[in-house]
Amino acid sequence: MVAGAPDTTASAGGPADQGEQPWRRAFHSLGVIVAVLAVYYAVPVGEEWSANAEAFAVAVLVVGMALLAWQIVRQVRRQITAGDDTGVRVQSLLTLVYLLIVVFALGYFMLAEADADQFRELETKTDALYFTMATLGTVGYGDVHASGQLARGLVALQIAFDLVFLGLIASVITAQLRQRAVEMRDTRAVDDSGDST
Repeated sequence: MVAGAPDTTASAGGPADQGEQPWRRAFHSLGVIVAVLAVYYAVPVGEEWSANAEAFAVAVLVVGMALLAWQIVRQVRRQITAGDDTGVRVQSLLTLVYLLIVVFALGYFMLAEADADQFRELETKTDALYFTMATLGTVGYGDVHASGQLARGLVALQIAFDLVFLGLIASVITAQLRQRAVEMRDTRAVDDSGDST
């Protein structure tokens, strides 16, 4: 950089902008959560159900899972191949977690509306959201639970899906942290060797 020249890296998301990025990412993440929840609560469910409502609920879950799996693989590949690209962040994977929760919650609610015997105490969209998050977090309080065989099968599928997905996220985050640690160590080694001269 030429002495006296203006620092243009701040507008390009470079090093001068690093201090603002966590706040911007947090607000972006909050915005995504609010938008996803608004769509979730706005989707009409239970209105004029047909005889195939149960099959439709299962289809929503299966198609939603397939789309999420495709997006997850796509995002993980981007994370792995991005290297030092600051545009590719763990935030994209977190957005997929929000979508994962909403897809399963919507599918569970639709299934509960189609056949009340599939779940116990799952009566509202908030109940479905709560159940999905408890399953994702492997908490399982027991107040809302799957009671029908179809619901139990879908919950088992969600648990397997969650384990794979969370494993991928942990792997990507660990790799990024490891890379940052090596970069920090190398920077300190260069700074230390420069100080001794």
